[in-house]
Amino acid sequence: MKVKKSLTLFATLLFFAMAIAEKPVVKMGDWYYKQFDFDKAIEFYKKALSKDQANTYVLQRLADSYRLMNDWPNAETYYAQLVKIENTSVEDKLYYAEALRANQKYPEAKVYYKMYADAMPNDNSVTERLKGMDKIQELSRDRGYYDVRNATNINSKFSDFGVSFYKDTGIHFCSNRFPDAFVVRKDNWTQGSFLQIYEAYNTDSNGQVGSPSLLKGHKVNGKYHEGTSSYNDKMQELYIDRSNYNGRRAFPAADKTVKLKIYKISWLGDQNKWNNDAVEAVPFNDKEYSVGHPSLSNDGKTLYFASDKPGGYGGVDLYMSTREIGGTWTTPVNLGQTVNTSGDEMFPYIAEDGTLYFASNGHLGLGGLDVFSTSMVKTGNRITTWTEPENLGYPINTNSDDFGYIIKRDNKHGYFCSNRQGGQGDDDIYSFTKKGVVLNGIVYDAATGLPIKDAKVVMKEEEVEKGTAPSGKDGDFSFPAIPGHTYGFDATKEGYLPAHVNSAVKEKPELVKIPMIAEAGINLEVTVLDKKTRDPLTEAKVKVTDLTTNKDFLCSTNKDGKCMFTLDPETNYRIEASKETGEPDTKYLTVTATISTKGKKAPLTLYQVLELEKVKKGVAIKIENIYYDLDKWYIRPDAAKELDKLVKVLKDNPTLEIELSSHTDCRATAKYNANLSSKRAEAAVQYVASQGVDIKRMIAAGYGESRLVNKCQCEGTFVVPCTEEEHQENRRTEFKILKF
Repeated sequence: MKVKKSLTLFATLLFFAMAIAEKPVVKMGDWYYKQFDFDKAIEFYKKALSKDQANTYVLQRLADSYRLMNDWPNAETYYAQLVKIENTSVEDKLYYAEALRANQKYPEAKVYYKMYADAMPNDNSVTERLKGMDKIQELSRDRGYYDVRNATNINSKFSDFGVSFYKDTGIHFCSNRFPDAFVVRKDNWTQGSFLQIYEAYNTDSNGQVGSPSLLKGHKVNGKYHEGTSSYNDKMQELYIDRSNYNGRRAFPAADKTVKLKIYKISWLGDQNKWNNDAVEAVPFNDKEYSVGHPSLSNDGKTLYFASDKPGGYGGVDLYMSTREIGGTWTTPVNLGQTVNTSGDEMFPYIAEDGTLYFASNGHLGLGGLDVFSTSMVKTGNRITTWTEPENLGYPINTNSDDFGYIIKRDNKHGYFCSNRQGGQGDDDIYSFTKKGVVLNGIVYDAATGLPIKDAKVVMKEEEVEKGTAPSGKDGDFSFPAIPGHTYGFDATKEGYLPAHVNSAVKEKPELVKIPMIAEAGINLEVTVLDKKTRDPLTEAKVKVTDLTTNKDFLCSTNKDGKCMFTLDPETNYRIEASKETGEPDTKYLTVTATISTKGKKAPLTLYQVLELEKVKKGVAIKIENIYYDLDKWYIRPDAAKELDKLVKVLKDNPTLEIELSSHTDCRATAKYNANLSSKRAEAAVQYVASQGVDIKRMIAAGYGESRLVNKCQCEGTFVVPCTEEEHQENRRTEFKILKF
């Protein structure tokens, strides 16, 4: 994948022949290296190294040359030598780890990722890669989800990639195959022709495409690189990235490389051809950095692209821009550190269902670039964040470079690109068909963790049975499933209590785990309810902790809001229940309780009900029965009991930050009431802090009579007659959440 190892697709700068033969060997290697002619550079560097095996500079150049050529076996050889040298660059440890990972030497790669992470603790993407190395085996397993085939009729022995859909009739892609025998232009990096855009059209209803040909159009293919493209049928526009050139002249940046820009070519429907003018499509194109890999949303209003512009998180980041009325594109917005890493994120594709697919070497993968998916999380019309990227796994991803994933509106058929072994050339285009996912699971004893054989497992969807299977000798079972659907699983076996779990199936499904509780012994049934509605909460997380060993036992509640656990005798336990809402400004508060089996005899079932309160950031919550003596602000014993409930909430939810406020009725002057309420709020904060809550998590606020909850106003000559009960409604203490 030499042509796209970085986002920049380099155009060859034409230099007159220099008297390089007279230069020392290393300088000759450097000259070719600067022209991105790494093959030639390597020849001279190897000659230099044969004369001086300890030349660190030459070792570095050789390692970097092979890395930039995507030759990981040779890159590993030279980085292995570099990392043994004292005071070697910390980046060499990272590149060595990347080479080891690409060569499927995962345990060794983990060692050097850790060395790099220890030296660069703020590089979160590498830290996450290190944490996820244990998932490599799972990612490498073929779950039978994709049928992948090499698109042999359109691939060549050169580099073919950047595939995109053109209407419903065919595809566009770019290739550096030689158009004819008389082409003399050469890209030093690839030793091939410059990239040009090709087209191929459907030959049958199954989407099979015929032989490709150069995309027709006077201004479509030019002298230098024409790269990836995105066609929007609604706007009848073709967005392409191409080298920064005009006519026959290229415009290099300060580093003497030619960067990418995004251009636009319009389709002239009445003339059945492309127009004769390729114009810069976006105002944020720049001579000094690349803007490329465009992907237009279905409505044509959003553009996703990749860029190595300054201010990102790493090498190449993903950005988005929206089209304003009049056609102007807004200032690009970085997709953020959930998507972008210190590595490279490239080749975005926004599917019709809103899923964003992209390639990355910064997230955990099998090696090189891997394909990931993420989705936008919105609140109303405001974009808030992106979901954690999911690796699509094998066979879409391998230890080679896998990228350029696109999928049709049927969410079943598509293409991607890869330089994996067994292809026809450097990069090849592959077609795929999405099949039903295989959902795997395990049944196990909740107390011992050992697998349970011959349990009866029933899969249901909305109470409709979808299949039955016995668990195997390792407690394993499997069912076919459909991504996006939620299934329930019931497990039964003699000697055990019935068990139930739910599983929302994702594109890359997770293992379904069903813990079962033995009937003998001391059992615990935990029920989780919504505090307001008293409805059972499904898929709430329950954690039971043995306070002697600090061992945790986890469970997800079933449709009845229940979880079952087996407890040891003569032991104290802590129970914790929590649930996510999926909304950034709304949360269920975590609740804890304690329970003990001391003095209790089996067989026995203990019961615990936990009520979770759904709260919203910034909305006031009244603390009931907080009373003060007349004109006083000290905390009475009865008020302390109520504030102790808030203390527990804050201890159960250690990241909460709140405003604790006091309010009065309208009687007395506004100034007096404001002063009194401030003292009462401060006294309440001081009391809560005295019970072990960090005072920095609380703000005291006295609002006096400024926030009445009813009509009872009595300032000046304006007095609304109210009962004592109505005035009491305004005398209240509240808290509101400032930060979850």
